[in-house]
Amino acid sequence: MTDNERKSHFLRLVLGAMIAVLLLAGGAHARTLSLKAPAISNSNGNIVAQFGVKVMELPILKGELEDGVELVLKCSVELVKVRHYWLDSNIGSDNFESSIKYDPLTKEFLMVVPGRSQPIHNADLKALLEEGWGRIQARLGAWESLERGTEYSLRLITTMNEADAPDGFYRFVYFWSWDAGSDNTFHLNFTF
Repeated sequence: MTDNERKSHFLRLVLGAMIAVLLLAGGAHARTLSLKAPAISNSNGNIVAQFGVKVMELPILKGELEDGVELVLKCSVELVKVRHYWLDSNIGSDNFESSIKYDPLTKEFLMVVPGRSQPIHNADLKALLEEGWGRIQARLGAWESLERGTEYSLRLITTMNEADAPDGFYRFVYFWSWDAGSDNTFHLNFTF
């Protein structure tokens, strides 16, 4: 074998390995989140947004958790006053962060939810997800701050990634895909 043939063979092996890694990494983190219809209400003088998050690919999620992956759901909620000729004005915002993992000893799924002193645990993943993420509340400020006849926008961003996965550009490097762990965004525009 000549030097050129060795280099060519080596390059083909490296290229083949890179393609295999890209194909395997793309499907390993396929998760689809669906948002349940949000609602805004007055709760003791506070603006409260209520919504739910549903995982569409339950068998994939179950497999990942049973393989030892810990996942984190992050929800960012923001209520803004819409301005057409200037930057929108922030009325209030809130964040929700919850983690889920599988305990092989008890054969149960464990979920940490803000506001609860103990993790929720259940062997039925679907029931656990409904209990923990089926109804999420976000406090967005004082009800008095809303003005009649004014246009507002409720913005929700949800992401589910591995617990140690980075954010931003480094997420692309970590997952080798722009789609893996991608954000779901929802906007609800309304006039008060």
